[in-house]
Amino acid sequence: MKARPLSIENRWDILYRDYPEIYDEFAHVPHRPKMIDILHERFNLHDKIIVDVGSGSGRSSIELARYAEKVIGVEPETAMRDMAQKNTVEQGLDNIVYVDGRAEAIPLEDSAVDLVIALTATMYPPEEVIPVFIKEARRVIKPVGTIVSVDVAPGWYGGELAHVIDDPDADIELKAKHRLFVEEAGFSYVDVIQTAYYGSLEKILSTYGFIFGEKVSDYLKQKRITSIRWNFRIYYEQH
Repeated sequence: MKARPLSIENRWDILYRDYPEIYDEFAHVPHRPKMIDILHERFNLHDKIIVDVGSGSGRSSIELARYAEKVIGVEPETAMRDMAQKNTVEQGLDNIVYVDGRAEAIPLEDSAVDLVIALTATMYPPEEVIPVFIKEARRVIKPVGTIVSVDVAPGWYGGELAHVIDDPDADIELKAKHRLFVEEAGFSYVDVIQTAYYGSLEKILSTYGFIFGEKVSDYLKQKRITSIRWNFRIYYEQH
């Protein structure tokens, strides 16, 4: 068996493909306030049919399913879908299905759902994927429906340690997402501050540090950090 590296240094494609269990741990770290609760307060998820684009290990779909009538998780990575199904069975939920698909190719009929929600879904390169995603999302929602895309706000890649991660390409991508959603597609947006609570230095190093790099891990150890603040941007369009 190949030894696990100290870090994947921001290679999310490797994380999704080779370390779905690490992604699942990272996604399952308690955040306050909960993003799904914020979305419910703003868009009313109760009894809705929702497609969860980029559903990953199923954590977002599971949270959405506690409000929704039905959730359709769309995820291209087989390892992620398998883990999502396992997590869903463990929760005893029967109103979630997972399908193979992408943000730019949502495998649903026209006017099929009440909400399209993409929570920090991979849309890279933004200039190619986001316009197609918006077109697809507008196609699959009902005449009275809502499209929501949640991502990290520009300047906040990796949360409050963006200055340590120091990835200018990531910030260029986040700025491009803002431009494509707001300036070109006419979406509205609102920012939400969340804090992720890892509980221990060991936990934050094995997830956050593993993802964002050895330099970040050294900083976490030096400062004894066990929580991270994030600024998330909710882009939305209501029909």
